[in-house]
Amino acid sequence: MKDWKEAYQLAKLELSQSWQGFVFTFCFYMFVLSYLAVSLESYLENDFMGYDFFFLLLFSIAGMWMKPKQFQVQKQTEGFLAAPILLMQLQLPIRQEILIKSRFIIYFFYSFPWQIILLEVYYFITPIQDVLSLVSYIAFCLIWLSANVYIGTVFPISDAGEKGFTTTKLGTALTVVISLFAVFLLFLIIYALSDHGVVYWTIVFAEKWPLVSSIISIIIAYFALQAHQIYMKKVINKVDYV
Repeated sequence: MKDWKEAYQLAKLELSQSWQGFVFTFCFYMFVLSYLAVSLESYLENDFMGYDFFFLLLFSIAGMWMKPKQFQVQKQTEGFLAAPILLMQLQLPIRQEILIKSRFIIYFFYSFPWQIILLEVYYFITPIQDVLSLVSYIAFCLIWLSANVYIGTVFPISDAGEKGFTTTKLGTALTVVISLFAVFLLFLIIYALSDHGVVYWTIVFAEKWPLVSSIISIIIAYFALQAHQIYMKKVINKVDYV
């Protein structure tokens, strides 16, 4: 816990300069929420992948897109991308564990507050109240907030730097295309096997097994967060920053 407190103190410097990013993030979440709200009933009756895609987007990388440019991952040298602020901090006498945790804290500030607001508003303005009890809806929220941890915390790792093909314009474009195709293929497989989408099944799990679904989601999120921190440390120790 002490490390997390020190990491928060370090993260405060960047967070204090990120208020514009927070405003844009909030506006983006509310904009997408308007689509999710009016489309829920149709989604539950007919199912369509667009709904799943936007839900997954909000609980993974949406917030990170809104970071101020000076804090985003940028090209440092030919074939090398990294977050400038982290490169600067790596030169200071700060333990790696603190630096790593500070990057995850910043990610959480760009995701959790807005996701919690979204889920609260979502409950009151959509027909989800007719489908899930309050207890089941809390389980539904925990499932998706946990997904934000084990999916979204992959992205702070990129702050540590990356070299190779994916740092070129062509490599980046191909990576995005391949990633989108992989998500589309995953959704397609789920629909083909079950006739329903990801959001639909999380509603079912939350309704039928709220306690079990919540516990499993939290456990997966906890171990994923630990694993991602360990992996980020390996990346930092592997990359040559000279």
